[in-house]
Amino acid sequence: MMISMRNKSFFRRCYLLIIVFVVFLLGLFFISKDAKECIIFSLAKENLGFPVAIFLNHDANRAMFIGNYYFNGVIGGGEYNTARAFKAFKKAVLINPKILWGHYQLARIYFVNGDFNAALDEINKELTANPENLRSLYVRGLIYGYRGFIGDPEKSEADFQRFVKWAPKEWAGYNDLAWILSKRGKYREAEEIVNLAFKEVEGAEKNPWLWNALGLAEINLGKRAKARISFEKAKKFAENLTLSEWRKAYPGNAPEYAQFGLSTFLNTVEINMEKSNK
Repeated sequence: MMISMRNKSFFRRCYLLIIVFVVFLLGLFFISKDAKECIIFSLAKENLGFPVAIFLNHDANRAMFIGNYYFNGVIGGGEYNTARAFKAFKKAVLINPKILWGHYQLARIYFVNGDFNAALDEINKELTANPENLRSLYVRGLIYGYRGFIGDPEKSEADFQRFVKWAPKEWAGYNDLAWILSKRGKYREAEEIVNLAFKEVEGAEKNPWLWNALGLAEINLGKRAKARISFEKAKKFAENLTLSEWRKAYPGNAPEYAQFGLSTFLNTVEINMEKSNK
């Protein structure tokens, strides 16, 4: 069977592309580590180059770097693409199952995607591989708090309690501990933990999340006048939040939903204020 000139030209181009690709692969073995890292990362930022970069990469730390570029990357000058971040983190733990933050980041991606069982499995792997990384307790507390219809509030509380002791200067731990305490009907304890945050955390007196959490505890304790004041402060400080500050508070969420998230929070505070007036 005769081969047309067009087919010959097509096969010739394919042959040349294969040769170029093979030469490229061989070249990676003879260039410096820094140059190789630059090439792989440049490929990782391109639509067609990303799968090639993941395939070529055999360095767990570099895989983590690529994953972090696509997850939480907007804050640090990267991009937000959880699908790419997931593949990069998966490659990292495939190369080194005990790499610090590997399973942690996978757990966070599963969490924001609503797959709480997979998230729990990954965060437990992180705690097994890196038991010193107690930041994992905060993520696991969130997972326990949201998992299933009512979650596992008792386990969530235990993890948040441990996290607050480990990171006593971070407001988020106090805020979510107060959330889960209120969820369990422990309003007195929730009130106490927020007041402790005001004493321990710098700038906490201007934190709208903490004021809202305090108001919720107070209204359930029958302290409507105090709750109203707390909600008013929550609204005041929430109205001064920038989208950048909101994204920083929720680094794992898609940045395009920041405005929606902030508006929803403000609406929630206003609804709580109305309740305190009844």
